[in-house]
Parts: sequence; structure tokens; C-alpha cells
Amino acid sequence: MGGALSLSQARRIALSAQGLIGERPTAHATARAVGRTFDRLQLVQIDSVNVLVRSHYLPFFSRLGPYDRSLLDRLASRSPRRMVEYWAHEASFIKPEHFEALRLWQNRTWVGAGSLETAIREDLAARILDILATSRPLTSAQLTERLGHIEERRNDNWGWNWNAVKRVVSDLFAQGIVSSAGRTPSFERRYALTEAVLPPGCRGAGIAPGAPIGIGPGATLGVGLEADRDEAALVLSRAALAAHGIGTSRCIADYFRLPVRATERALAELVRTGEAEPVSVHGWGTRLYKDPAAAVPRSAKGRALLSPFDSLVFERRRLEELFDFHYRIEIYTPSHRRRFGYYVLPFLFGETMAARVDLKADRPGRALLVQAVHGEPDAPAETAVELAAELRLLADWLGLDDVRIAENGSLSAAVAHSLGERQSREP
Repeated sequence: MGGALSLSQARRIALSAQGLIGERPTAHATARAVGRTFDRLQLVQIDSVNVLVRSHYLPFFSRLGPYDRSLLDRLASRSPRRMVEYWAHEASFIKPEHFEALRLWQNRTWVGAGSLETAIREDLAARILDILATSRPLTSAQLTERLGHIEERRNDNWGWNWNAVKRVVSDLFAQGIVSSAGRTPSFERRYALTEAVLPPGCRGAGIAPGAPIGIGPGATLGVGLEADRDEAALVLSRAALAAHGIGTSRCIADYFRLPVRATERALAELVRTGEAEPVSVHGWGTRLYKDPAAAVPRSAKGRALLSPFDSLVFERRRLEELFDFHYRIEIYTPSHRRRFGYYVLPFLFGETMAARVDLKADRPGRALLVQAVHGEPDAPAETAVELAAELRLLADWLGLDDVRIAENGSLSAAVAHSLGERQSREP
């Protein structure tokens, strides 16, 4: 067993690993800064909810402040891509070098065409692949049109009334046979053959088929290799530990949604090679692992509104044990049963989850709607002032002229007062 840490030290390790430990740059972030942030996070979850802004844009704002969102789009839509879409924590942008490792662990049959007749499924799959072999990237709707596929529209399964073409191409995506070359403005995947999406270096270039895969630092897996799933778990567990800085085997497994037992085997190997260090944390009782390269900063000086899908808050048990912050997203909770709101963002201030804020972008009215602000019991005294400044910064980044705060929540009046004072000082 390695050293003993305080809960505060563990928090600072986690925040540092996630790029949330210090004050952000004052200037707009560069393309290089956006790329470095993605490299640090290892993945960014995607979600279709757009009540504020698409969720994958928010983690970069949280860490970098205002930036040009097109910089992120280019990383996923222009060759050679630095991030590609695949199933990871959920649907996520991942590093291309992690694609094959993740593909080896896929078992998401619910997204595909398992209930279709075999002949129909195989015929559609072959025809889809033939089209994509010679065409530009296409959405499922465009593929449906190209195939001349006509199907009676169903309304018996809310949210999942996909036609057969969409089900089959989604299944091909889950298998890793086709990939997303990017998303349309309406958030539809633009499908292409995986070999046309992944950078050449991620297709096993220079490695003989069937050759053993190295498991040292920086090892990656190539498409088409008969790689062992345990080696894939090792690659992903190493990346998850670096992204977390510190955590339990369950935390590390959850980052890429690996089985816990496979992750525990990988962590044992990382401990053996000196790439993971068993540690104890006072107040966090379960066996923990630390990245030996992870810094232990003296203090945390950052502030950030965090997406409900931010990688710092992925694992809710970890969030509660590490920050004493119980958090659940309530999008799918009936409105009369919600405690805090529809799209609630935790507000991180220093090393404290200081508040939770229900936000909505009123784009026609050009206003950021703050529908509720709930302060936490241990929120620092400066929370209202810092949150007001963060809300103004967020509104500016989203191109919204006004911030409107409803009288809802224990901190709403103080934040509104701070925002009003701030605006009265601005020229």
C-alpha cells in the first residue's frame, strides 16, 4: 500500500487531472489548447439535449473559458481526426488510438438490428456498405433515400421508432464497421466506412496481423488485430487512471464503461509495472489507486459550471464520496418530482461543489435563463459573486445579451444582486 492522503488532497489530485485546478486563461483558447484539453480528458460524452448548448462543448468552456466551438468540430470532422465518435462511457468522442480497444468490449445490442430477420439485416448491411464505399459520408435518412427503402412509420416505441436502415447502420456503427465522419447541424451522424474515418496510424500500420500487442506506456491497438480483451482493458484503464488521477477500481472502470473485474486485473498489472499506486484516503474507505504522475497541488483556485455529462461527475458515487455532493440529472424525472430543475449544472468553486444551477438558453430572446440557483451548505462566502461572473461569461460565450435570474433557490437573490452590481460597474 502506498501513502495516505487526506480527502482534500484527493480532491485536488482529481481536479488537477481533469484540468480544473487553477484559474483559466483570460484570452480565448487556441486550437492547441482545445486539443491538449481533449488529450487530458481522454473522452468527451455526447448527448442530443440542447437546452443550453450541446453537452460536448461545455467541458472545454469549463476548463478554458470562451473558445471558438468550430475548433472542436474540426477535431472530429477533418482528417486526420484527433477525435472520433464511438461508444465509450456513453456515445462519446474518443481518441482514435482507443477505438479498437473499445470495440473489443462492445456489447450494446439494444442500439442495433438484432430483432430484424437475418436475411433483411444482412441484405441491408451489404447494400449500405456498398453505398458508403463510393459515396461521401451520409446520414441514415440519406442512406434510406439512396436505398429507396420505404417502411410504414411506427409510433409504438417513444424515442426509438427507427426504421430498418437506421437500425442496421447503428448496428454497423456499434460493431466498428462504419463510423461517424462528423455530425450535421441537426446532430445526425454522417456515416462512412471506419477505414475512411480513422487516421492511418490507428489501423495497425507497420504491425503484422496477429502480432502481440505491447502493453507498455503509450501502447495502442490497431483495427483488425486479434488483440486480447485484457490488453485492451489495460490500455483503457491506464488512460482512465490518468484522466481521474485517483479513484477506486469502480471509478476507473466506469470511465470507459469496462467490467469492474477486467479493470481490477488491469490495475493489478499497472501496480506491478509501477504505473498505478495503491493509496488510502481518510474518509474514502474503499481501496484506491493513484496515478504516480498525478500532481498534488497545494490549493484549488478554479471555478466552473460543469455539464451534467462532464467527466468529473460521470461516476455519481465517486462524486458524493469525494466532494460530499449528491447529484442526479433530472431531465427524465416528471417535473413535479424534480428537486432542483431540468438541466442542472454543478458549480465548482475551488475544491467545493458550491451550488447547482438550472440553466436554459433562450435563443430567440437572446437571454441566459437562470431558472434556479441552489447553494450547498458548505459553499464559500464568495460563491454568489463568483457564480454571477461565471454566468455572465457563459452568456457572452453563447452570444446571449442578458442573464435573467428567477427567484428560485437559496442563492438566487444573492447571485442576482451580484450580477446587478457587476453590470452597473461595466461601461
